[in-house]
Amino acid sequence: MSGGRAYTPVVGIDVEAPFVLSKPLRGEADFYGLVDEDSPWELLDGRLVMRPASDRHEDLFRFLLTLLSAWLDERGGGVVRGSRYPMRFDPRWSPEPDLLVVTDAHRERITAQRLEGPADLVVEIASDGDPDLDERDKLPRYRAAGIPEIWLVSPQTTSVRVDRLDPQGQYVTERRSQGRLDSTVLPGLWIEVAWLWEEPLPSTLGCLRGVLS
Repeated sequence: MSGGRAYTPVVGIDVEAPFVLSKPLRGEADFYGLVDEDSPWELLDGRLVMRPASDRHEDLFRFLLTLLSAWLDERGGGVVRGSRYPMRFDPRWSPEPDLLVVTDAHRERITAQRLEGPADLVVEIASDGDPDLDERDKLPRYRAAGIPEIWLVSPQTTSVRVDRLDPQGQYVTERRSQGRLDSTVLPGLWIEVAWLWEEPLPSTLGCLRGVLS
């Protein structure tokens, strides 16, 4: 702590949050050589990017991870992974979404170190350091990879952008700040978008009971 502000040491210097750090990379092997469950970096278009998470970000992450995990435990159909698990597209792209779901049909893509190819559902929660990064930099690559369902949660604008592939293979986009959001990848799973903006967040167990009922 310094003067009541939080600082994060990076390469021997103090950096005040919120911030986004980016640095070049010699090759993909260097990235996977440093990746473990504690690594804060992700590989985006050939560069390393790090964004610290705010308390609100972590609260939303916990809420959605718990809800998805419990729903899948009860209904089955896939597995959910949190951040720090890369989703490899090619040697330049191994993003680490806040949440990703892999359905049973694609479990062979799951390896000990990374997901080989796209997930079926991806959830990103915008960071305070660069709230537009997910939509600006990551969403086009997610769409190019053909991820069937993408949720971009923005606590800064209290809105969720949802991109889904339609039966013709075209993406349909919607934005909402409230109302029921139903998953197409996981039929029967839904959330009330307004839950995400409550202070404090509602009981995950209480919300899960409503979803399962």
